[in-house]
Amino acid sequence: MLFTLDAIQQTYVVVGAGAVSVGSLVIALVSAKRAGGWKRRYLSAFDNAGHTVEEVVLAARSGAESALRQGEDLASRITVLEQKQHHNFDKLGLVRFNPFEDTGADLSFSLSVLNDRGDGVVLTSLWGREEVRVYAKPLQQHESRYALSQEEKQAIDLAANSRQGSGVEARSQRKRNK
Repeated sequence: MLFTLDAIQQTYVVVGAGAVSVGSLVIALVSAKRAGGWKRRYLSAFDNAGHTVEEVVLAARSGAESALRQGEDLASRITVLEQKQHHNFDKLGLVRFNPFEDTGADLSFSLSVLNDRGDGVVLTSLWGREEVRVYAKPLQQHESRYALSQEEKQAIDLAANSRQGSGVEARSQRKRNK
């Protein structure tokens, strides 16, 4: 059985087919524009206009492997620096004092310089009217094989409790036994 269409029905079919064709053309143009924008964004993201996708992926992989090697190198260097940090003399303690009753200034001092383990040195300068004396005593684990004065012990305690790189100062009045 064959369908026959009259003129009005044929007009509707032609108009409908034309509308579908125009709609398809609009969709195709929009898709082409979006695809072109995607291609521009893709190529600008990799900054490799004119190269193939394979070349872009291989270049990205090579860059990632290089960055990974650099990261591993930096991690090993940081480990070495962290190990060396414990040997740095970065803890300071300073105590100024007046060792003699007949002078009026705190011109004498004890300065302790330590690392994280408490190794270092304590320097003491005794200022007098006629002379200045300087003493250096080595320290291991906050202790010295030489006798330490009250001011030297105070300087060591200040250094041991100081944060890295900060110089701490205290003043002390020495009471002399008469």
